[in-house]
Amino acid sequence: MSGPNPSTADQSAASPPASTKSKRGRWKIGAAIFLIASVAQSILWTMWWEDPTHFKMSILFVWPAAIFSLLIWWTFFSGWSAKVRYGLIGLGVVGIVAFFSVFRPDRFDGDMVPTRLTYRWQPSADQKAKEYLEQLQPGTLGTPADVAETKPLVADEQDWPGFRGPNRLGVLRDVRLRTDWAANPPKELWRHPVGHSWSSFAVIGDYAFTQEQRGNKEVVVAYHLNTGEQIWAHTDDAYFSVTEVQGGGGPRSTPQFSEGKLYTLGATGILNCLDARTGQRDWTTNILQDAGSDGKPGANLEWGMSGSPLVVDQFVIVIPGGKDGKSIAAYDRSTGKKIWSAGDQPATYASPTLATLRGERVVLAPLGTGLSANALESGKQLWFFPWTNAPKVCGAMPVALDEQSVLYGIGYGEGTVRLEVEKGDNWSVTKKWQSNRFRPKFNDFVIRDGYAYGLDDGTLSCLNIESGKVVWKAGRYGYGQILLVNDMLLVVSEKGEVLQIPAEPSKPDIVATFTALDEAAITWNQPVLVRGKLLVRNANEVACFDLE
Repeated sequence: MSGPNPSTADQSAASPPASTKSKRGRWKIGAAIFLIASVAQSILWTMWWEDPTHFKMSILFVWPAAIFSLLIWWTFFSGWSAKVRYGLIGLGVVGIVAFFSVFRPDRFDGDMVPTRLTYRWQPSADQKAKEYLEQLQPGTLGTPADVAETKPLVADEQDWPGFRGPNRLGVLRDVRLRTDWAANPPKELWRHPVGHSWSSFAVIGDYAFTQEQRGNKEVVVAYHLNTGEQIWAHTDDAYFSVTEVQGGGGPRSTPQFSEGKLYTLGATGILNCLDARTGQRDWTTNILQDAGSDGKPGANLEWGMSGSPLVVDQFVIVIPGGKDGKSIAAYDRSTGKKIWSAGDQPATYASPTLATLRGERVVLAPLGTGLSANALESGKQLWFFPWTNAPKVCGAMPVALDEQSVLYGIGYGEGTVRLEVEKGDNWSVTKKWQSNRFRPKFNDFVIRDGYAYGLDDGTLSCLNIESGKVVWKAGRYGYGQILLVNDMLLVVSEKGEVLQIPAEPSKPDIVATFTALDEAAITWNQPVLVRGKLLVRNANEVACFDLE
């Protein structure tokens, strides 16, 4: 009589079926994909620990590829039945569709990370702005009596004529600024929705000028500083938008006032000269069309024309970018006719500024591939310093420290350089030092007593200008903006918070703070402080506070 072989029976009990082994092996593939992605993410985070932009963006490099690989594995190689595989995929798709049917991402920070979700049935910022702006149709609001004069506007030393104020430095001296905000919070004077835009303000007397997008119209608007009431609005048939959710539509530039006129640049290249009192247009041109060739306009930037016009003497200077000597252009302020153009480099997002270097007035023009210095009168390029990053994006203005030194910074991991300028038979520029720990991405820095203060990829930092060493880092405020008021930094964070922080080389503490704008909207627009009033805005709303 024969029976089962004991050794065979033991082996059968100890070993799983072949199908189970196969499934385990296939699951190891999925686990390996996840492990490889986790290791890759850890390596990239270690490499970019002090570079918030790439630190966050590395997630977009690693996990979409990992999820795609896992989806391929699950669909074709996981070993489960078709009913289970496709059923789970279907549930995932339904879940994603259901989630985004209920919620919408309303806010993305400067590193393209969604930070706020709202219900889709709640009115969006654009809907709120539309409802408000419908009240501002011609004839619904009269011109306030105290600004109804017909004589030209004239600026005085207390006014804020354009981007970053007088001399484009973001610096105010001998200004009264209370620090007891906890006991006596800043008084809100007015607040209302605005059309989408990244523009700041020019303020002359009771006129506060800015730019907005209202439907398919690009608008330059004058508000009353004390009440927020619209005084006038000039419109152009223009609409600029980008496909990504972060930048959104609308103009980016800030109006520039000079001798009764307002010079504005729209996101699609429309350059206007307006009467500042009435909004009536004196002349207009399109700088991208002017910079084109063979009957085609010059190419716009991915996020639109952003640099604010620089008005000096008879010149209105802009940076359309382009080839054939048309990268930088100067127009006659009275007629709009082009006086000169120069350069063959692409444009970027920062504004031109005027500096006196080695006894000569020059235009410092940030470009996509570096910094150009051009003679004011002729446009001749005196020197060019190559300084760029992968996307060729610069959002910070250069600052002349004295007649032979310039500080210039860019983001996306590159940093800041101090340049030394020489003038003999020919001009020359050399790099004194470079720091990759002071990276102004699209926010400008300010300078006080040998130190630069700015947001290094969102972190408030202090830089020793002589040595190029970062002295301290304190507080993360995203891609907000900074003014220097006396010896105090006035910081407006990306979330709409306003802070006072001492501008000093020893690491400071926050002196005062209050929330000015709803953090539902990202705050990238430059603030303005004029005659004790703080104007802050983002793409959705504007508010005015009394800080005296």
